[in-house]
Amino acid sequence: MELNNIVDDEYFKSYFNLNVHEVMLKDKPRTLAYKNAIELNSIDFQDKVVIDVGSGTGILSMFAAKAGAKRVYAIEGSLMAGYCSQLVQHNKLDSIIKVVHKRMEEITDEIEDEKVDIIISEWMGFYLFHESMLNSVLYARDRYLKDNGIMFPSRADIFLAPVNMNKLMDKKINFWNDVYGFDFSILSEPALQELPAPYVEYLEKDQLVLKENKILSVNFNTITCEELEDIIINNIDFKFPENIKPKTIHGFGIWFICYFDGSKGTVELSTAPGDPETHWKQTTILLPSGIDLEGGETMTCRLQMTQDSLNKRIYDLNLEFPDDEEQEMEQDGDDDDDEEHEESCDCLKCKIIREHSK
Repeated sequence: MELNNIVDDEYFKSYFNLNVHEVMLKDKPRTLAYKNAIELNSIDFQDKVVIDVGSGTGILSMFAAKAGAKRVYAIEGSLMAGYCSQLVQHNKLDSIIKVVHKRMEEITDEIEDEKVDIIISEWMGFYLFHESMLNSVLYARDRYLKDNGIMFPSRADIFLAPVNMNKLMDKKINFWNDVYGFDFSILSEPALQELPAPYVEYLEKDQLVLKENKILSVNFNTITCEELEDIIINNIDFKFPENIKPKTIHGFGIWFICYFDGSKGTVELSTAPGDPETHWKQTTILLPSGIDLEGGETMTCRLQMTQDSLNKRIYDLNLEFPDDEEQEMEQDGDDDDDEEHEESCDCLKCKIIREHSK
């Protein structure tokens, strides 16, 4: 518990940095999604009470105030609250927006004894859940939101796709094969191990070996903090067509789309490859080495996202393949499976499992 408190302190300190907020404000797909959603559904904000969880500079609170909100509570745990308060006053919105310099969970009597109509927050992290700020938003929802209240964003989908990372491999791994005429290839494996895990960078649309698979849908009106502790997604299937061109799989890319559902319509915020770039980029779980793809195979994955026990702000991502469990069942001797694969089998599943288990 004490360690997680230290982690939280460092987390909030990191947001007292104008460079961080500059990046987020200059992220037009991100900021305009909120602006467009609030303006499109301004009828939902007129004369309503709003909480902005993690308000930062206060930009979302200002959007809500301009849309006609009666009162906006801008909750900010970092020292950015001071700047936020000044910006609210400078823009003559201090009669509507009340800035509270506290973490959401520390609020006592700063919010008047009333339920609020809307909760807005830009809490999303890499692969949606990184930073675990959603927990604070759900705390606000459970304590302050009316039964028919609105959550912005309202829901999200997470997607997974096998990806080719040839450019990354050439730049960071294959480079070692020929260094000024010398063979440094023994450093290729440690170089791969030193890449950030997971790897966060932009993916081009043509890096997707197959069409993405929607693996999880999340409703922010109903999901609980307990459900966020350990997220397990089973039976993620990918079918490789017979006529697919030969490609290499280096890993699996993850991204998300958020939806803002209001009375007048829904606005999407996409972080998908091929859509306008955002500061979330895409997250890739790299395999130990590339796997050559042959058509006609079906592959089943299992993804587990678990909050780290020492740092709840991050998740441990674990990609598995169900053959591991199937082999354990076969060893029990209860079944005589005539489809058991030889140790030297070169099918796609077996190649991935061999590489992934190294």
